[in-house]
Amino acid sequence: MKDLLTKKGMLRAVTIVITDLLVLLMMVVSPTPRTVAKIADAQADCRLSFADISDTHLRDKPAIVFQTLMNLGLSDMERAEDRLDALVFNGDVTEGGTVAQWELLKGVLEKHDAADKIFLVTGNHDNRGPNRENFNDPDNGAKAIFKRYNRSIAGRKVSQMYYTDSVNGYSFIVLGSEDDSTDAFLSKKQLQWFAAAMKKAAAKGKPIFVFIHQPLNGTHGTPYTFDLDRDADPDEGGIGAQSDQVLKILKKYDNVFYFSGHIHSGFKKEGNPIGAQYASVEFLKNNKGNPITLVSSPMYIFFDITRGGHMELGCGWVTEVYRNRVLLRARNFVTGSWLPAYDEIVALV
Repeated sequence: MKDLLTKKGMLRAVTIVITDLLVLLMMVVSPTPRTVAKIADAQADCRLSFADISDTHLRDKPAIVFQTLMNLGLSDMERAEDRLDALVFNGDVTEGGTVAQWELLKGVLEKHDAADKIFLVTGNHDNRGPNRENFNDPDNGAKAIFKRYNRSIAGRKVSQMYYTDSVNGYSFIVLGSEDDSTDAFLSKKQLQWFAAAMKKAAAKGKPIFVFIHQPLNGTHGTPYTFDLDRDADPDEGGIGAQSDQVLKILKKYDNVFYFSGHIHSGFKKEGNPIGAQYASVEFLKNNKGNPITLVSSPMYIFFDITRGGHMELGCGWVTEVYRNRVLLRARNFVTGSWLPAYDEIVALV
């Protein structure tokens, strides 16, 4: 295992260097507009459209790499023919949860008008914070910083790492870990809140969108996809200890869409020849036998070839909601191009 961790660390370091070089090359050789196909609704009766990106891992050294990739992606979003109703950053927004890194995000977002609403989801890297010894430090702890930047970036006052909001009448439920571990810790209070939020959202009779950085245990190829170890603990790469409790709540309702990131894999529809079998969009059955849709977002900044799938800088999802279906559209926001081979149409029940 020690050798494996050493190899993983080396691979990540090499990936970061390659990414930096690719971004610098893009800046030099590609000064012209990159949009191939502007973001536009697939059909005229779209009722909700939002972008979801994950694992931006904002680093302030060098800041130019993050700023370049985010500026390109946000420019693509704000040039949309059909404006996005929301943009979700689904965890590991920053590399270390520092004020400097959150300020970089704030500065980039202030230069663009990408969507009507911004959603920030905490990830394990965000929860490290500048005072890792005290997650709840009222001034310098990760919780205080997350709350502060939800207010200053998204204009949303939150009191916890979890919250809910409505977009065009559709419920967006954000869950978040309450400590700095790699997996997620969801307190009893948060689980009770989640159960109540799901019940209230279901009363609308519309699809429910749930966002959390970590996937459910054993989905999207975990634990292998996350740890690259066939003997890894089954909880590795997933929520962890509270996964079954979250799933139990999800299974009570129809038309649930669960978005996660964390595992750094690319867009995938079939088995991964270098590791576990997985897909970016997977389905579990709820208590009625109807599907729960699990959506894994690729890593936006550093693509990790060891985890398989379609790897490009700047990828994420555009989700469109219609009367009787939801369309999940794979997109590269940096190049401004659709990747229709990975799209998924989900019928509503």
